[in-house]
Amino acid sequence: MLLTISVTVIAGIMAVAVIFQIPFILQLRRTAREAEKILETARIHIAPLSHDLTVVSHEVSGILQSVHRHVDRVEESITTIRDSADRLREFEEDILRKIEVPLLEVATLISAASRGVEAFVRVLRR
Repeated sequence: MLLTISVTVIAGIMAVAVIFQIPFILQLRRTAREAEKILETARIHIAPLSHDLTVVSHEVSGILQSVHRHVDRVEESITTIRDSADRLREFEEDILRKIEVPLLEVATLISAASRGVEAFVRVLRR
């Protein structure tokens, strides 16, 4: 008889445990369904997103190539301007060398001639 009571008590405890686990199992099932719906929605949206990302990456690549070409052109322009400035400085130095010396000689000649004339005039006045 003790064995019958023990088996009955164990069976009752197991029945109560199963009854208390039913809401947990139902909630777990609802959660699994919601997760499945979310995964299905994500799967539907992944293809267009990947296509959009591919398009955007191609556009960004084109923009970067364009920027690279423009940077190369700007570098070439800066080099050209620097070379032009160097040539202009050299031209200025050449002009100064070719004109300054003769002008100084002419100025010296005129100064000497005017002093000579002044000296001649002073001598004549005496």
